[in-house]
Amino acid sequence: MIRSKERFSHLLLLSALAGCGFSPGEAAAPTGAGGSTGTTGAGGSTGVGASSGLGASTGVGLSSGAGGDVGLPTDCGQTNVPINAVPPDVLIVQDKSGSMNNDDSDSGCGNSGCGTSSKWSQMSAALTQVVTNTDTQINWGLKFFSTNNACDASGAPVVPVGGGNGNMISTVISMTSAGGNTPTRDAVTTGATYLMGLTDTNPKYILLATDGLPNCPTGCSTMSKPSSSCTNTDNASEDAAATMAIASALTSGIKTFVIGVGNVVVAENTLNQFAMAGGFAQTGGSTAYYAATDPSSLEAALNALVGAVFSCTVSLSGAPTGFTNVAVSAVDAGTGKPVAIQQDPNNGWSFDSGMKNILLKGTACDNLKNGTYTNLNFIYACDSTVICIDRNPDGSCGDHPM
Repeated sequence: MIRSKERFSHLLLLSALAGCGFSPGEAAAPTGAGGSTGTTGAGGSTGVGASSGLGASTGVGLSSGAGGDVGLPTDCGQTNVPINAVPPDVLIVQDKSGSMNNDDSDSGCGNSGCGTSSKWSQMSAALTQVVTNTDTQINWGLKFFSTNNACDASGAPVVPVGGGNGNMISTVISMTSAGGNTPTRDAVTTGATYLMGLTDTNPKYILLATDGLPNCPTGCSTMSKPSSSCTNTDNASEDAAATMAIASALTSGIKTFVIGVGNVVVAENTLNQFAMAGGFAQTGGSTAYYAATDPSSLEAALNALVGAVFSCTVSLSGAPTGFTNVAVSAVDAGTGKPVAIQQDPNNGWSFDSGMKNILLKGTACDNLKNGTYTNLNFIYACDSTVICIDRNPDGSCGDHPM
């Protein structure tokens, strides 16, 4: 008779939880003496133990979906899970050739040098500002070329791609001086190879910033003092080889954003080819690449990159599956209050095909990019629960009457 009552209790528990969108998982392992709680099942499931007397108890797993999902609430109430946009991986491939010490017109500025008006100083200041302002939204990395003040560009990034890299990149740039040649082809090839070796699934990009034509054809990289044929900047075959390296990176899923720093008239055709091969050609401008002939246009070009790669794909890796009563909220930076983002594939949010991410589109994406929306949350509850986005201090709901 005791066993029959226990089985009946199990059936009542499973029936109640199934009504909240839960699906029963596999039985959890025995836990020993009767009356104990079942072990936690695989895939984030929760075991519910039922005593059978002095013998081992049987755990019933209640699965919420894939491994790592957040456990399901037993009271079927509202639960908020913080979610974040998937940050893109962007490797800055920065030209540090000797001509970067010149000013925007490519003048050497005499014996005193160009100081803060040099292309190198301007590029360093603009990169520092943009990277430090966006290093929570973008995983930045930094690679210089050349890496030996000659024709070698095989070195690893001086700052590996990662989140929160703004200060590190700023420090490395401040400790680096321009010098050497322009092995663009090898720099792009090794940069793309590095990005392809990263284990994350984030979208990947190269930011190529250069002030002129590539040089250093094949065979020059091992020379500590490259010959004149290596440093010749009027080398059509090397221009084509660098363009092919960028096109090859695109074939591997890595787009290249091209910035021409300073007066690059002699390199304009080549840089246009770079930009078109990289899949990130500028539209509506006089050039396919982004021309940065002064500090303000340089910063504008970098901000254009940020706007282009900023992700409005938001991962649901920390949220459960199986719920139909869901919502997405954000904090409005203007009011400081949480607001609902409407489920709308044009100007709100929608699930991706696998329901592993949500996609913000239209005005919702714009609001995330410009900082109007912060602190995103995925909210779920059982079908019978009314979700409240803006909870007042007294417990009432600011969205609707409770």
